[in-house]
Amino acid sequence: MWNATPSMELTPPALIGLAVAAYLMLLAVGTITALALLVKGVRHPPPWSSLSETLRTRAWTWRDGITILGVQLLLLLIAMVAASLLGSQTPIVLMILETALFDCAGLAFLWIYLKRQGLSWLEIFGTPSMPPGRAFLLGALFYLAMLPILIFSSIIYQGILSANGYPPSLQEVALLLAGNQSLWVRLYMVFLAVILAPAFEECLFRGIALPLLARRLGVGPAILATSAIFALIHFHLPSFIPLCVVASAFSLAYLYTRSLWVPIVMHSLFNAVNVALLILMTP
Repeated sequence: MWNATPSMELTPPALIGLAVAAYLMLLAVGTITALALLVKGVRHPPPWSSLSETLRTRAWTWRDGITILGVQLLLLLIAMVAASLLGSQTPIVLMILETALFDCAGLAFLWIYLKRQGLSWLEIFGTPSMPPGRAFLLGALFYLAMLPILIFSSIIYQGILSANGYPPSLQEVALLLAGNQSLWVRLYMVFLAVILAPAFEECLFRGIALPLLARRLGVGPAILATSAIFALIHFHLPSFIPLCVVASAFSLAYLYTRSLWVPIVMHSLFNAVNVALLILMTP
């Protein structure tokens, strides 16, 4: 707990109140942003045809995609088998093992593969002309615009689940973060949520899977398919529809901006805000 002077001490209820107020402020700003973007889109429709063509012509081949996605599926299977074999270990040990095998090893393999194939990040993932600062601003803007849609869909979905006997619950990673963990474990989990997972998952789903499926299925069905798969691999029913909404927003941002940095920023902000709220609201 942070405090500057005895008279400024923040009690847990006060922290929770601040967290809720801050999130409601983000939601209000997000609603205004979403409406502004909607009005702009109606007045000046984006060139969806040319943007879709840019997505479909990314420098990936089906051989690249099958190789990379196949290795990631193998790493995921190894992680699941390892977790099953070590079922007697503590959940935090299993979580670190699974993320090390899937996220860390997956990102390392992707980097090595790109090097061996002579492919650059800018060539296959993003437009070279977009400065990092602009990518961050666009990512923050689209994250805010996504919030009201996410909250509305989550409320409806959770209501349906509750009516059918599925009460709301946190993902396993969130439960572990909320538990009594050491500082180093918490730092690793924050790094995983805010840096590693957004970078790797956006490369995999938006950077590779989306363009390849867009060539075969069309852009719209490809967005729906990759969003559903993205939600499914989190293995958490109460988060399925919210994660589909989030993933669809990431895909649309990538399609519109043509830079993978934008959905990475959105993903990172989404996880960072959720982690901050979880930490503040945990006794």
